[in-house]
Amino acid sequence: MFRTSIRNKLMGLLLAATIIPILLSMLLSDRYIKDAVTEKSIVENRAMLSLGKNNILNYANAINEISLDVYNSLNSPTSLYAMIERGVAPHVVSETFDRNNRMLIYGHLLNMYQSIKGVHQIHLQLRGADNLAYLLSRGFFTGGPVSRIDWPEGRESDPKPFIEAPHPSVSYELDWSRNVKQESVFTLRRPIIRTPSDEVIGYLSIDVKATELAQICSTLAPSKQETLYLLDRGHRVICSDNTNAASPGELLREPWSDKLFASAGESGTIRWKDESFSGIVIYDTLKTNYMDWIVVKQLPYSYLHENAKTIRTINSLIVALFLVIVVIATLVVSVHFTKPIKRLIGHINKVQTGNLDVTVPVQGKDEIGTLARRFNSMIGTIKDLINREYKLEIANKNNQLKAMQAQINPHFLNNALQSIGTLALQSQAPKVYSLINSLGKMMRYNMNTRDVIVPFEAELAHARAFLELQQQRFADQLNVAYDVDPRALGVLVPKMLLQPLIENYFKHGYEPQGGSGEIRIGARIEKEEWLFVYVEDNGIGMPPDKLDELRQRLARPSARIGGDEEPIGLGNVSMRLKLYFDEKAELAVDSPGSRGPRGFRVSLRIPLRAGLEGQR
Repeated sequence: MFRTSIRNKLMGLLLAATIIPILLSMLLSDRYIKDAVTEKSIVENRAMLSLGKNNILNYANAINEISLDVYNSLNSPTSLYAMIERGVAPHVVSETFDRNNRMLIYGHLLNMYQSIKGVHQIHLQLRGADNLAYLLSRGFFTGGPVSRIDWPEGRESDPKPFIEAPHPSVSYELDWSRNVKQESVFTLRRPIIRTPSDEVIGYLSIDVKATELAQICSTLAPSKQETLYLLDRGHRVICSDNTNAASPGELLREPWSDKLFASAGESGTIRWKDESFSGIVIYDTLKTNYMDWIVVKQLPYSYLHENAKTIRTINSLIVALFLVIVVIATLVVSVHFTKPIKRLIGHINKVQTGNLDVTVPVQGKDEIGTLARRFNSMIGTIKDLINREYKLEIANKNNQLKAMQAQINPHFLNNALQSIGTLALQSQAPKVYSLINSLGKMMRYNMNTRDVIVPFEAELAHARAFLELQQQRFADQLNVAYDVDPRALGVLVPKMLLQPLIENYFKHGYEPQGGSGEIRIGARIEKEEWLFVYVEDNGIGMPPDKLDELRQRLARPSARIGGDEEPIGLGNVSMRLKLYFDEKAELAVDSPGSRGPRGFRVSLRIPLRAGLEGQR
């Protein structure tokens, strides 16, 4: 019966062709599934460590920037640096110096204390004859001469800053009555040097509560089976997230730690297996001029293989369900559709060879007939899709190339500008720092694609940063004036309205050889219904005929405004105003020079009640 039955032969053949490859695939894939899941976990955890590393660096850099406030306004007699220099001068009377400068020093230390969350106490000591020192904590400030220099032994003359691992906070000599509560802290110690030499004239110690850093570390190990360490090069634990791990401030004595510290790479993976630990250790380094830390994450094989086991179970259930469906489908096909399907398979084989000019003859109105009609329709659709896909593939390749060319890492640029700005301060170049700060503001504002509606204050700040850079470029040949009503700062407007108008002046109106350039920006509230904004300059202006032509083009929303000599920014601003406010907003242009067509003025009138709050 089996040998002569097409149905049984077909069932046996289809079941064998389905089950045997599946079983072989399961046997082979089971061998490699653990490694695949492990490698995926390594990649994911490396990405997580990299993100955590950036968060820790940002936090540490913020504390380091606070310590650099000592060098702000070096030439001002009331700056903290100037007072420290006077305090360590020869023959200075410490009692008189303390009486005259105590409150000023208190103000500087209080600004540092309030600049970042988690500061426990700040200790400032002058390296003078009487070792004057000052201590600030919440609700406690004192100062006066002390008997000794409170600084790590052997580093009194080292000008390099450094961070001490977590430890119980120290009650300095000034705090003899223990007014400051003891906390677990890590300390940034910055020697204050007499610029431009490396002579140490004072010591600044900022104690930061270790809980702030511990919160950042806790986010990097979401599972209780994972263990995370932040270590310094002295094998000392900065923070950890597991109660069974070494506590902050202790030395790490794990067998794999020697191999970790012997590694020369900035990041990597260590596979370890012994009685104490069996799994993977992933690490990354955090290195600056004031710290050299390693962030480490332990992933036990039992935890990694648990995920692999879950995936294997899911795959087995899917395969089992698939086999049931295959058996049922095979039976139905064998009993009811053998002959029609064979005919259909013949046509499919022709299509498989690349011949799409086939038509399946439709017989009857049952399911097979419907299948034949759908097959014919599918062939026609495939032909259309092949042509469309070919065109889309070409467009997609071009878009991918453009996307790759336009790709940029905002975090990297922000961190790089921040590092350059810090170096500028350390090199006594505050003007360079100011320009870098302005450029950073512009980049953050431009890269923020989430907010399309912003307060006018943000637009004005962006314009200020842009003009600061232009003033540096043109030196004393460019003057900028602002006339802004404070009530206008909180009004919501579409993003990037001001800069195109300002940039239009430098592209079309500014004459470097024509003397000093001037640009004025103003804003006010009119009749409690309108925000009136204007940008005015003393440039070359625009002839009356050209001005009339420009007004006519701006009046047509769909008209194209552009070209080599035409102000593209005006057209963009006009179209965006109409997009958000329909015909309620106005944009006007004029060349109001008293002696001919000199100067150019752009005025915007924006309704205050436009319902922009819901579009932010």
